[in-house]
Amino acid sequence: VDWLASALGLQDSLMDSLGTKAGKAGKIGAKSSRIIRMARLVRLVKLYKVASQRSREKQKLDDLKQLVESGHFNHDEIQEFLEKSNTQKQSKVGAELSDIITRRVIIAVLLMLCIVPLLTYSSPVDDELEATLFLHETNIHAGADCDYLERSVNQFRSFMGQLLGDVGGDGDPFLVSLQVYPPRCGSINFVDEQLPELRNESLRTISTDPVSQDGLDYSVAATFNLTSYMERESLSSVYLMIFVLFMLVLLSTQFTGDAQRLVLAPIENMMAIVNMVAADPLEDFDFKSLPRTGDYETHVVQLAIEKITALLRIGFGVAGAEIISSNMAVEGGGNGSLNPMIPGKRVYALFGFCDILSFDLCTEKLEDEIMTFVNSVARIVHDEVTRWGGTCNKNLGNAFLMVWRIGDEATLADYRGVARRASERSTGSNSEGNDPNNYLVPRKVIKRGAIDLRRIPGLDMLSDKALVGFLKVIVEINRDLQILAYRNDPRLCGDNDDGFSLRMGFGLHAGWAIEGAVGSLQKVDATYLSPHVNMAARMEAASRQFGVAILMTRSFFKLLSESAQSHCRKVDVVTVKGSNVPMPIYTYDTFQNQVFPQLRAPKYSNLALEDILSRQAENYDASAWTSDPDLTQLRCLATHQFKKTFERGLNDYLSGRWDFAREQLEKADKMMASKDIGGDGPSRAM
Repeated sequence: VDWLASALGLQDSLMDSLGTKAGKAGKIGAKSSRIIRMARLVRLVKLYKVASQRSREKQKLDDLKQLVESGHFNHDEIQEFLEKSNTQKQSKVGAELSDIITRRVIIAVLLMLCIVPLLTYSSPVDDELEATLFLHETNIHAGADCDYLERSVNQFRSFMGQLLGDVGGDGDPFLVSLQVYPPRCGSINFVDEQLPELRNESLRTISTDPVSQDGLDYSVAATFNLTSYMERESLSSVYLMIFVLFMLVLLSTQFTGDAQRLVLAPIENMMAIVNMVAADPLEDFDFKSLPRTGDYETHVVQLAIEKITALLRIGFGVAGAEIISSNMAVEGGGNGSLNPMIPGKRVYALFGFCDILSFDLCTEKLEDEIMTFVNSVARIVHDEVTRWGGTCNKNLGNAFLMVWRIGDEATLADYRGVARRASERSTGSNSEGNDPNNYLVPRKVIKRGAIDLRRIPGLDMLSDKALVGFLKVIVEINRDLQILAYRNDPRLCGDNDDGFSLRMGFGLHAGWAIEGAVGSLQKVDATYLSPHVNMAARMEAASRQFGVAILMTRSFFKLLSESAQSHCRKVDVVTVKGSNVPMPIYTYDTFQNQVFPQLRAPKYSNLALEDILSRQAENYDASAWTSDPDLTQLRCLATHQFKKTFERGLNDYLSGRWDFAREQLEKADKMMASKDIGGDGPSRAM
């Protein structure tokens, strides 16, 4: 201590320097040793894990070798077992999470080893006790030498004041009472006036054991005010508690963030995908916008779910939306069992049926390549129909069922019609109520109020798009380079010098159908069942008889816009199977033996060709019938004079004036001499 060094004649600065350096060196050495021991411990743990893993693997290989030598297993079985064992190794995300947690724990422990000692307060040394004992010895040896005793007491009091300053005292006296026995030498004993105000818990009294000498008892009693020490210790405890809380919050946040990033976020993304698909199975969601989680197993599972949902949407289509939604629903206590056999429901839609002509020839000649051929056609059919608002429900090899869904019966309840007037029933107007091609169908349905599709806003645009979609298919099969390549294929051309031309037939009808699942738990098809679906197929079959590419029923024709109707023509009034009521049928003239220019995106456009075509379909209006080059080029032979001539011939034909009808129809046929079949199909059919 300083006053002791002064009494012994030593330099104060030398003692301070030696004490400070020794204290710092001791603290640094202690902390360094702790850190080194921790680092060594971590390395030992890792080495132990590696060594134990290798030992277990070596033991397993030795055991397997003994089993092979004993004949219990052969080499193939052992190899299969080893391959399965390799597949059961720790996952990437598990290893990454474990490694991150280990690193963070090590860093946290090292930080605590370094910082906790700095925040833990301990008194430098028990200096007051040592000083009091030394003053007691000085008191004994001083005897009657008051000068020496007073000087020692003054140095003792000065040292205690300096000691208080070293610990950051606030000016309150550290030594508040000093009693030197036996009393002598005047005023060396003192009691501070603040002593009565101090709490007993903040006071420390040190009394030495009395020593008798020359008949006198020598002792020293000193009382110290420890308030500054206690405040410093309390403050250090608060700092330490704050640091510990900070470390807990930091580690908790870090661990939670790692778990959220590597495990919870991918699971939440998977659940979001499932919920989105369950809510709207037909929506083409952009799953790329969801956050990615790196090259871990969770990312692989997320990609698998995205692909599975996309396959479900492709496989089931519009008709299977309810199946997907009901079986993928996970919120609200969704059933865990698989139940694809949901009840059917009545929906209203535009039904289109298309078929590849001469398909038997293609199947026989193309053999293994028939799949490529059919898929090339399917690509065109699906792309154009989807672009123009429809969906594909069935692929039947050479035929496709396309649907433009309007809505279910509950959604369209506001558009129910009323029973027809007696005058209409007696005069036969709208007299198609008994056959399935009319949406105002059998009389018992009319009584409960059938859906009048003509009252639905915007349905004329949807009907126009359905017709345009099929017409675009006709154009594309005569423009697509992959399809055109088959025109000169020797397998299909045979002895035909004109080559092979792909032709398709199309039928369109509007009405209701039962939408649901057909099959069993072994195989399910989501489809539409109704006489109206069959009517679309009959129209496609009849298109071959009439020599046209497309036929429409009156139910569909009445839903078209006036502009679209003006470019169609009625080709006959027929009766179909299951109905005795005559039904008008219509077509859109198509001239396919011509060259359709290849489509290209504008030179300075930033959009791809597919995007441009999609926007054209989205922004469709009735002016397209006169402005779209594909539509006008298709009907280039259907002039106004031809339509008038054919209309007169048709009216004469329906009125029974056969001679006049033949004359007009032969004229109409000659006007179409340049057409695919060398004339007009409906004129020849009649």
